[in-house]
Amino acid sequence: MILPTLRAFLRQRFTRVTTSVAFIPQLDGLRAVAIFLVITHHVFAIYLETTHRLGTGSLPRDWALIAPRSRLVNWALHTAIGVSMFFVISGFILAIPFARRYLKGIAPPSRKMYLLRRLIRMEPPYFLSMTFMFLLLLIGPHPSWTHFGQMAHAFGFHYLASIVYLHGAIYGEGSWINGVAWTLEIEVQFYLLLPVIAELFRIRRTALRRAILIVVVIVSSLLAQFILPNLHNVRLELSCVSQMQFFLAGVLLADVYLDPPRIMRFGPHMSDALALVSAAILVYVLHWRPAVTWTEPLLLIGLFFAVFHGRWMKRLFALPMLTIPGTMCYTIFLYHFLVARTLLPFTILLFPPTHALWLDAGVQILLILPVLFLMSAILFLATERPFMVLSHEVARRFHPNPVPREVGV
Repeated sequence: MILPTLRAFLRQRFTRVTTSVAFIPQLDGLRAVAIFLVITHHVFAIYLETTHRLGTGSLPRDWALIAPRSRLVNWALHTAIGVSMFFVISGFILAIPFARRYLKGIAPPSRKMYLLRRLIRMEPPYFLSMTFMFLLLLIGPHPSWTHFGQMAHAFGFHYLASIVYLHGAIYGEGSWINGVAWTLEIEVQFYLLLPVIAELFRIRRTALRRAILIVVVIVSSLLAQFILPNLHNVRLELSCVSQMQFFLAGVLLADVYLDPPRIMRFGPHMSDALALVSAAILVYVLHWRPAVTWTEPLLLIGLFFAVFHGRWMKRLFALPMLTIPGTMCYTIFLYHFLVARTLLPFTILLFPPTHALWLDAGVQILLILPVLFLMSAILFLATERPFMVLSHEVARRFHPNPVPREVGV
């Protein structure tokens, strides 16, 4: 009796509330993989900083310095691909409504409604998170009016720049309030650009449209890998210019998802094989062939497409053990760094760093994950899900053809 009740509760409270096209649970499964990779990357970095193993001083500044000292560091560096996966997913989700309407000759979604829904869905949880972290800085470990004033003076303008998604553009560095917010600033830039990029779907010739998308994905990726680093412009690196190839890959994925080309119309077992091959090549390229990492967006397209259509992959990525954390990945992303940095000094006491690096760091991740997921679940229900529901209700109320509750990506 308890287990079915719990299962029903989890299904009700931790299922994504969306509005656009037929619900794709595999997207939340992919989100779960992406957030786990991001957590692994950051917990490993915090662990190295806390213990000073391998002579770590400050990350990410010292990644290049310590990378030659351990193969594990190289592998940990590549888990940052979780951020790239999120960008591809964002491009896919945002492009789908525009692609479906343009390709059917229907008027595109209202841009005002598009921006309003994004504002309702994303801004309140972000504002609450940044404000909470700012208040922690103001209060400090030893509250006093002197400390409060000093922190307000030091961090006040950084807080204001962060909550309007302009910290990278103004200061040329990641947010002082929450270091992971640079990715959300890039997301917002893409939200604003997407209606313009979606005009490509007005091109009726499928081959031409996809050829253009493939070319811009490759060119953007080549620029990001070979040109942008040589410019030494941090503001550009913290803008969508450096990540445009992944968003565009999501747009291209939306196109081929809605109307798969003949070459990609193979059976589910072949799709399973494609997913495994794409993942294997992706690992190989990232770890052993960095000169061709410009192919990463194309490999992610192959992986995602195969997950959507494979027999076993489709089932695997729709499992609740993946879709539930995937549903609340935004909350996890906002708070995981703070939670990990707070917990790690205590978890290290439970398992001191006296073993092999892979074992010590792995145990720390396993100790932190359950607490992180529990805290994120509470925060998700309190600060994210209400606005997820509100965004759906706004779209349903003002949409000329109301859509069922269990639809969307």
